[in-house]
Amino acid sequence: MTQAAVLEAPGRMRVADVELLPPRRGEVMVQVRATGICHSDLSWHDGLLGAALPAVLGHEAAGVVAAVGEDVTRVAVGDRVVLSCLAPCGGCFHCVRGRPTLCEVAGGAMGGGTLLDGTTRVRLGGRQVHQGAGLGTFAEHCVVPEGAVVALPGTVPFGHAALMGCAVLTGFGAAVNAAGVQPGESVAVIGCGGVGLSAVQGARVAGASRIVAIDPRAGRRDLALKVGATDVLPSGPGALREIRALTGGRGADVVLEAAGVRDAVKLSVPAARPGGRVVLVGAGAPDVRLDVAAFTGLVLQEKSVRGSLYGSGHPRETIERLLALYAAGAIVLDEMVSREFALADIAEAIDYCRAGTGARALITF
Repeated sequence: MTQAAVLEAPGRMRVADVELLPPRRGEVMVQVRATGICHSDLSWHDGLLGAALPAVLGHEAAGVVAAVGEDVTRVAVGDRVVLSCLAPCGGCFHCVRGRPTLCEVAGGAMGGGTLLDGTTRVRLGGRQVHQGAGLGTFAEHCVVPEGAVVALPGTVPFGHAALMGCAVLTGFGAAVNAAGVQPGESVAVIGCGGVGLSAVQGARVAGASRIVAIDPRAGRRDLALKVGATDVLPSGPGALREIRALTGGRGADVVLEAAGVRDAVKLSVPAARPGGRVVLVGAGAPDVRLDVAAFTGLVLQEKSVRGSLYGSGHPRETIERLLALYAAGAIVLDEMVSREFALADIAEAIDYCRAGTGARALITF
């Protein structure tokens, strides 16, 4: 048995003792030490993304290997690990074409809240419980595919490492992998939660000369300055004018949208210069849509728009790069953790995150 926060219906979550089945072939049981609360967890919690229920949410975590199934070779009991909610199969249509975040096997599991074989290892009252994004880390323990664990050096705190499993990987990867920010370019980041702040850091590491961070909350704007933004702006009617004023009157070379709300998406394309690149990252509800004139908004200005899922690279390789950058002091994570909660206080933690306070909240064990 292990304790977990079980979402039984949209908006109704409770902490309960659940049965956790042992890991099967190629699977690992992890004792969770820290797990972050992502915006997509809020959307699943509120029923906006249609998660299969009941479910243990959570997909951004770090911990210690507690048990391993047959044929597990990359980790052993006692190893410290970061978890990735996407374990690419390496052999499907997308994987062999260098797009592992679109893996047909792992993507199906992540979307369906199961492990790679289509089942889960969590039971409550004899009923199968889904594992959020294929992990289910709002729990003391979880069972995950071996491909979802990345070795964690002993010098990295669990809380910092947990963020690398989603927020940092997603934002950093959007800037470096999806947008391909080049030295000297200007970048606008819309939304400065955990993903947006990580996009700021990715742009800084890539050598951007100007990084404009836009967020309605003064506290998050202050955080953006601490992690690498050169300029900050509040959201609102004047944001587009101010972005253009800071970028030679044309708009930014790259715009990274990391809020997943209507106003942020609406601002993203106009904020890019002619010939600029727009990358949408935010986990918005289904009714958050991109509405732009095809000819005058895109064709006439040769702007490009793309989505970026989970950093648009191989998750394990990106996490390993982030660990190396962290060791070198090139990325900062202390500022990213705004508050820590116990599992018993998960409802309070959800409310805290919904209010948009700080950067990232953690559940720690």
